[in-house]
Amino acid sequence: MKKLLLTSIITGLFASVAVAAPVFAWHPEGVIIKKVQNVTTGGAVSDANTATTAVTAKPGDTLKYVIEISNPAKPANNSYNDLAHIVLTDTLPTGVELVSAPTQRVISENINGIVVPGSKVVREYTVKVTSTKDGDLIDNKACFTGDSIVKDSPKKGCDNAIIKVSVPPVVPPVTPPTTPETPKTPPAPVVLPATGTGTNIALFAIAASVIGYFSHQILARRSN
Repeated sequence: MKKLLLTSIITGLFASVAVAAPVFAWHPEGVIIKKVQNVTTGGAVSDANTATTAVTAKPGDTLKYVIEISNPAKPANNSYNDLAHIVLTDTLPTGVELVSAPTQRVISENINGIVVPGSKVVREYTVKVTSTKDGDLIDNKACFTGDSIVKDSPKKGCDNAIIKVSVPPVVPPVTPPTTPETPKTPPAPVVLPATGTGTNIALFAIAASVIGYFSHQILARRSN
């Protein structure tokens, strides 16, 4: 009888624990959102999850990636729904490089503290576009892992942001048209007075004729 009574008590205790366990279960949630902004052009911060919504960038442009990890769980009067033990990981794809450390390809951070329900943590970093391929789609994905404070409710997730490389066409330099020079009019030739022998003889003959004429007139007047 005592053995049966003890068994009933133990069974009842286990049943009570089984019923009470869900009430005190830890239920944090975790959501990651990655966005991108073209800082060079002053564009808006965009979610850019697809090729259609991709942010356009030229080779050499500076981009800012914004990563948000939030906890949309319902608020509680205790810490059961807090998100903790968060680790952020981001592997950079080919085509971009960190401005602060160009050779670093993996970004990994242990985020200290907790994210209470209804709040979030934000991380930002800047990269430079190194791709020179027109139309290149660069898909950058960030992931996180997290858990409850007592590590009984693991969470994880990933989100991406896409940019599209646009290489401007090469415009040849414009050569200004050359204006044809106006042909210069050659100066009129200078006519020098004739000084040849024939000219001298002609002048002498004219002079002799004039002298002869006037001499004849003078003689004629005297004879009269």
